[in-house]
Amino acid sequence: MERNVGSGDEVDEIVAAWQRERGDLDSSPLEIFSRLLRLNRHLEKFRAQAFAAHGLDVWEFEMLSLLRRQGEPFQAQPSQFVNELLVPSGTLTHRINTMVERGHAIRHQDSRDRRIKYVRATPLGIERSDEAMADLLKSEERMLEPIPHEDRQEISRILRDLLRPFQNGNKPGN
Repeated sequence: MERNVGSGDEVDEIVAAWQRERGDLDSSPLEIFSRLLRLNRHLEKFRAQAFAAHGLDVWEFEMLSLLRRQGEPFQAQPSQFVNELLVPSGTLTHRINTMVERGHAIRHQDSRDRRIKYVRATPLGIERSDEAMADLLKSEERMLEPIPHEDRQEISRILRDLLRPFQNGNKPGN
């Protein structure tokens, strides 16, 4: 299968090279996954810059976002961060400490059961995460402008289908 590389992208060039060098392999999965990987790298940089404009690291936005989505009083147990954000407990402790130092969160215990610990977003943490989310959504909407709404829904469905096997710690094919 010959490609018009001039009208394609760098992934088309990579796939064409693999087809030339290893024509015995079906390199078509690269057409999807290499693009997803490259897009992810660009998005990670973009999001890091967007959150930094609000005084947040990407991980801090993710943690504040989890707290914000809980609704009042914007709190969660540490295990929720581990489960939802896939953060190891040692890393989580450091991150919570940093959020507390920056004034974005506080720690507290359950008033009825002192064994239960919570992390709660402060008003400053909520304000910064809300502003960062609003700006992020505006920017991401601009990125998606060339894609018709119906196509966006189809892309979302396809990506959901690709992601589903990984949910709950599962591995595809197992």
